[in-house]
Amino acid sequence: MIRRPISLVVGIAFRQPRFHHLPIFRERDKPLRKRRGNVILPSLTYHGFLPEGVHCTNLLVVRDRFATNPLRVELYQKLEKFLHWASTTGQFSCAYIDGGFVTNKAEPSDIDVILQTSAPYGAAAFHAMEPFFAQGIDSIYEIYSVHLHFWCEGFPGAMTDFRRFFQYLRPQDAAPSGLNEAARKGIIRVDL
Repeated sequence: MIRRPISLVVGIAFRQPRFHHLPIFRERDKPLRKRRGNVILPSLTYHGFLPEGVHCTNLLVVRDRFATNPLRVELYQKLEKFLHWASTTGQFSCAYIDGGFVTNKAEPSDIDVILQTSAPYGAAAFHAMEPFFAQGIDSIYEIYSVHLHFWCEGFPGAMTDFRRFFQYLRPQDAAPSGLNEAARKGIIRVDL
């Protein structure tokens, strides 16, 4: 991608310098980890989960909030490398992040990630997923500690919308916290 500078004209009371030679890049030109998210993440609930809903943010906020010990720093670094790979394809609009990593669990073992294709359900969406299946879902887990899932708009109704599915607490996670089976939690969305 060729970056084209955008001119900036600054007006000051007595002089009006023009900075045509200074490049200013749009948000989409920034590296993945420096992009801004829409909101700051809310505090975890008393039970150690994000409040119900999808919380938009960026990787810097995710790092600052959840990379709190050496194991979590290692998981974060793997997540960042994985999302960089997904981002460089240019075929995914966002990633949803879930799992023990986005809770108060001291030693999470992995991170659940849902990649949403930019293209709706169809050949282009499947083409976007191909490199990940070619690499192998198990191999991706071994390298990045990521349990990978996909979503694209227009998936047939019988298929699971993992964005909603991952907002439900598993019974084994809900019961020790005194929550019922219908309890829900939040997940994180990061634009790619």
